[in-house]
Order: sequence, then C-alpha cells, then structure tokens
Amino acid sequence: MPPNASLWQTEEMKPEIAVLVSSYQRPFHLERVLASLRCQRGVEGRFEIVVTDDGSEDETADVVEQFARRVSIPVRMTTHAHDGFQLSRCRNEGVVASSADYLLFLDGDCLVPPDHLWQHFRLRRPDQVMAGYCCLLDRSTSEQLSVADVNAGRFVQAATPEEHKKLKRMDRKARWYEGLRHPTKPKLFGGNVGIWRTDYERINGYDENFIGWGCEDDDLRLRLRAAGKRIRSILRWTCTYHLWHPVGETTPSEWCHGPNVSYLRRRQRNTFCLNGIDKYRDVPSSVVCQVWNAPEEPQGRTIGSSVAAVGACGAVAR
Repeated sequence: MPPNASLWQTEEMKPEIAVLVSSYQRPFHLERVLASLRCQRGVEGRFEIVVTDDGSEDETADVVEQFARRVSIPVRMTTHAHDGFQLSRCRNEGVVASSADYLLFLDGDCLVPPDHLWQHFRLRRPDQVMAGYCCLLDRSTSEQLSVADVNAGRFVQAATPEEHKKLKRMDRKARWYEGLRHPTKPKLFGGNVGIWRTDYERINGYDENFIGWGCEDDDLRLRLRAAGKRIRSILRWTCTYHLWHPVGETTPSEWCHGPNVSYLRRRQRNTFCLNGIDKYRDVPSSVVCQVWNAPEEPQGRTIGSSVAAVGACGAVAR
C-alpha cells in the first residue's frame, strides 16, 4: 500500500513526478483519465499533470480547465495547430512545460489504478526506464463508464481475465529479456513509461521526424539502450486500462505498412536525435501552455527556461 502522504512532504513541495497525458479530439476519454489521476494515493502533493494536446478543436480545453479548477494539483496544457499526427512533438512540448525530475508518459485514453504513480515512483532507479502496457476494455464497458465509476475504481475489475493473462505473459517475456541483458528488448510502449528527465534530455527526447502513426516509441527505446539505459517491466505491479475507441484513420492494418517504418529502419541512428527537445532551448517561447494551480513557477530551467509567473489560471510562454 502507498505510504502516508505526510511522510513525503517537504517545505518546497516541488512536484517530483510529471504526468504527461497525450490527447487529441477525445474529451470523453480525457475526462475519465484525469479523474483517475485525481484518485492517486501515496503521491499527494508530489505530482503535476501536463496535457500534451495535438491541436484539438473540440471540448478538450474545457475538460482540462474544468478539471483543473476542481483540484489543487498543478495542471498545464500545451497545444499547437494540428498538422498531422505529431505525438513526438506533443511529448517534447509537455516535457518543456513540466518541472519534475521524473517523467511519466500516459496516453489520453488510458485510465490508471489508484497506486499507479506510487508504483512508478517507488520503483524508479538510476539508468532505468520503467515500461508497461494496458488492459483493453471493450466497447460496451468503455462507453458506459462514468466519471463516478472511475472515481470508485470500477474499471479495474472491468478488464477480462484474458487481458490480465496477456499482461502476465508480456511480463514474463520482458523479465526473460531483462535476465538475458538483451541489447534492444523488452519493448517500450509510450502510453505507460517512467523515465528520468536527465535520461530523456540526454538522448534529446522523442524524434519529431516521426509524423503520423507509429514507431516513435521503438526509436526512443533503441536510442535509450544505445545510451546505456535499461528497460524494466512494471507489469508485475501496475498497468493502465485502455478505453475503447474507433481505430484512427491513419492507423495501418499492419505495423509494417506504417508511414514511419522506413525511417525507423534507417541505416544510421544517432543516440542524440537531430530533431528533438533541444530546439526549444534556443526558442523557448515556441512552447506556450495554459497553467492552473501553480502561482510560483520555478526559474532557470535548462530547457524552456523563460517562465512567467501566473495566477490561478493564465497563459505562460516558455
């Protein structure tokens, strides 16, 4: 069980975990994901949330603002004009907008159980990346799941036994690769990954040359391994719960037909990618985010260091 939050409190109360939630045009899902983050135990006062949006033009911003006004958790939202699927850019912008030393990437359609952040936080180790996966919830369950159901944690029991067995198999396979010290495996799925900020910045974050569906996580994994970082499975302790939605229009029928496969398989791969997060250091104002519940912003960030103080709700340019 998570420890008492009072044991974790310090005078500064700087967030130690940045939860980076990617989103695009799915406010129904995002509202429930944020609700599940509100229910986290053992990390009270220790985390911030950054919604990294890909240019939604629906109610997404309203969902984030309404959530932020109901909680005391520091909440930020980054966005940009939509120009194709740019998940790598979203995640890099989210990291720029965050302040914590430990990053937890989460998809905006994946619910988290109440101890999810605590499990990631207690298992973090130097030079290691914690990676997991999700249980898939069916269409009927996903569409009927209310925010009240999420608050009560009912989604945890909604996953089928087959889904839990799938994750157990994945975990056994991942541990086998870990035991063998495999040079490139286990795999890494960006919707449930915990990584140190320093390790992320050391390889220049996600490669923004990946535009469209797929392969950005594979590339990140290969560059992390080349930098000497280990990938560890967290599936023994926690997983996420994926809300059903129609398959995206740009999702290929098979992985090998994806638009980014040829770039992933390029002959030369730099550990420090050429189109990554470092470009925001030179032009920090290129990332603009909305901020709630963070009246005192830290100064002197290495990346995106131009921070303006804000009130309870305001725009901040980085």
